[in-house]
Amino acid sequence: MNNELILAHQLLVNNTLGEGVIWDHRTQRLYWTDILQNKLYCWDFDGNLQRYPCPEALASFGFTDDPQWLICAFASGFAFFNPRHQEVRWLNQLNLPIGVRLNDGRVDRQGRFWAGSLVDKTQNAQDSGSLYRLNFDASISEQTRDVHIANSLCWSIDSKKVYFADSPKRCIQTASFDATSGNIGPFQDFVHTDRSAFPDGACIDSEGCLWSAQWGSATVKRYSPQGSLLLTLTVPCKQPSCVSFAGENLQYLCVTSAWQDLKETQISQYDGGLFIYKTPYTGLPEALCKMPMSAA
Repeated sequence: MNNELILAHQLLVNNTLGEGVIWDHRTQRLYWTDILQNKLYCWDFDGNLQRYPCPEALASFGFTDDPQWLICAFASGFAFFNPRHQEVRWLNQLNLPIGVRLNDGRVDRQGRFWAGSLVDKTQNAQDSGSLYRLNFDASISEQTRDVHIANSLCWSIDSKKVYFADSPKRCIQTASFDATSGNIGPFQDFVHTDRSAFPDGACIDSEGCLWSAQWGSATVKRYSPQGSLLLTLTVPCKQPSCVSFAGENLQYLCVTSAWQDLKETQISQYDGGLFIYKTPYTGLPEALCKMPMSAA
């Protein structure tokens, strides 16, 4: 199966913690963040690469109706962000404990933005985090607790299921999703990952299959809607961190990576790079956040 995916582009951008990669189908540009370097990257298939500084660590983000503005989960809370003009409009800054920050997030298919938190054990943080829903009025709804590294957030094509992982548990879970209210049901195990594979960023393709970047394993895996392993893609980086589809027909699989936590002798020129594969599969356009700018 691996010979169906051909490495078409690789950007050796040396990201400390490359994450959150998504494609804007309106502008034909790929965006991702280096969380620990407080930078947002933007690239197109003509080879143009731009870097924008961020006011603080940008953990995850989504697109809005205005292509100039992003809906963002910064380390300390939620905001609209215009990277070109360096303008921030805060929506809700959370009173998070020391060592806890926001992490993986995404816009659901109804236009709400979500993000979960991460507990940094290197700061001796003893707390646990949560999965949050940012409501259209900028209020916050806590959806689940006891989270240590929130990841893998995505929705089925029909919005009847949500996928989520607390990475250290090495398990992607799924729950029923009420598209009208935005509420989720009890989580159940979807797939368990290998001992050295921690589920990180994920996305759903046009066939309803889930693609999972698996940190520490140098692999990306594709699962059927029933949880069967369909494909294992070996990537040239040890810590793939997020996946997304890009291109005019959404036929390219994009993979971010990181060299964070690797020993100096373990780091290669590819760790921290971004890799783009031509595939026979296609993705889905990213949903747009429907929160009005007046909420800021």
